[in-house]
Amino acid sequence: MRTSRVFFGWWVVASFAVMIFLSTGIRFAVGPFLKPMVADLGLDRASFSLVIALSLFLYGAFQPFVGRLVDLLGVRLVLATGVVVLAGSLAATGLVTRLWHLYLVYGVCAAAGLAATGHVVGSAVIARWFTRRRATALSALGGASMAGMSLLVPAAMWLILRVGWRATYVVFGVAVFVLVLPLVLWIVRESPEAMGLAPDGAAPATGTVLSVSAESTDVAVAVQTPSFWQLAGGLFSCGFSMSLISAHGVPMLTDHGYTPMVASWALGILGGTSIGFAVVAGLLADRLGRRPILAWLYGARAVLFAALFLVRDQPPVLFGVAVLGGAAMSGSLAMSSALSADIFGRFSVGSVFGTIFFVHQVGATLGSSLAGVLFEATGGYGAAFAVASTFLAGACLLSLTIDEHRRPLPRFAPVAGGR
Repeated sequence: MRTSRVFFGWWVVASFAVMIFLSTGIRFAVGPFLKPMVADLGLDRASFSLVIALSLFLYGAFQPFVGRLVDLLGVRLVLATGVVVLAGSLAATGLVTRLWHLYLVYGVCAAAGLAATGHVVGSAVIARWFTRRRATALSALGGASMAGMSLLVPAAMWLILRVGWRATYVVFGVAVFVLVLPLVLWIVRESPEAMGLAPDGAAPATGTVLSVSAESTDVAVAVQTPSFWQLAGGLFSCGFSMSLISAHGVPMLTDHGYTPMVASWALGILGGTSIGFAVVAGLLADRLGRRPILAWLYGARAVLFAALFLVRDQPPVLFGVAVLGGAAMSGSLAMSSALSADIFGRFSVGSVFGTIFFVHQVGATLGSSLAGVLFEATGGYGAAFAVASTFLAGACLLSLTIDEHRRPLPRFAPVAGGR
């Protein structure tokens, strides 16, 4: 049988990239839906923000449960179920007429579908396929996330303006089902060992048996280490800032005098310019280490959020900020998951990084809900963007203290008569 020149792990990466492109893009596209949905359903921005906050919180809360199901049932069954749930809930969102409908369909069901098809599952599987090129492979997911943001935010706005927000959600649901399910069933595999391969495409070592326990750390052990909380603290800031811009970025820019399409294209450019840098960041991290790249991303993003708020009524300047800021928008999840695999073992990413990602979603929940509350209290988004920049600056400093080479080792009890 002829062996393919392309390591199969890269096909797995490509499949997850498509999933992340759609799931992240749809989550980021919530901003264009805010004003038409609030007007149609008779809500205020704070109420709408609480629905988004619930969805983001449950998206994170479901991650440890999803990771456990992957271990018990296999990744393809979990992914396929998640695709069906996500596609159905998105289509059903277009049918809601009451606030409680929105809570149930989007806040709960869509969150479950996103958790089963999202970044953590992709990171867990890809981390098993790569060791030397792990950051590069995981950065492809970051690039896909930003590509989804770049294309689906303006696409959502375009569809909303032409066919309405209800039909747009139906289109999103159909797209998820048609594009993702075949990839899950035909391409995604658990690990290279399941196909008789080795990580990075290296020749499998003969006469060896895979020991998952040797490359994993129990969550109960991981949470006792500083590295776990350093990674979690940084991702809390990431979640806060990204949920703020996804839910309130477009409304904030339109409040500042920009048209809806200019505001959507600004976020689209922000995502688009980060696509190429995501791969560059991965390549640099594999050579220079994940920690300095992660710290740089958080620090640069703190400056970006301040600039986005301060630029008023100047579309060319806004687009310039988006072009430059795109370099800081992608890579924090990739670097954090790569560090998680480096520190705790490549078969721990699902459980350990899944738990860390829950902290990310706690930040996301706060970012979305607090922004809505602060808007209603102050009449603007200045306080929310100031908090985001402060959190990101703190994450930059925190990331510099991570020991990226340290990993907790199991303790062995002496055995009588043993050598």
